[in-house]
Amino acid sequence: MDANWALIVAAIVTAVGGIIVAVLQQFKKENAEDHQVVLGMLKMVHNSQRRTEAKVDRVDERLTDHITSHLHGGMLDNGSPVHKDGVA
Repeated sequence: MDANWALIVAAIVTAVGGIIVAVLQQFKKENAEDHQVVLGMLKMVHNSQRRTEAKVDRVDERLTDHITSHLHGGMLDNGSPVHKDGVA
């Protein structure tokens, strides 16, 4: 093989290698963007879970008050009477 063919083969190998590197870099960039999207979604799910836990705690407190009112003949622990429409 003479020097001209060697230069052509070297140029082709370099070009193919450059294309492969460019594709891999693009994939790496997209992967980082995907990770950011997933991280944002996980934060939203976490915040939603915290709000749900807070709501469950409030319902638990109200249910405890309701059960306590039945145990004390319609009076809450703080002495407030319980009517059919709610706490007075």
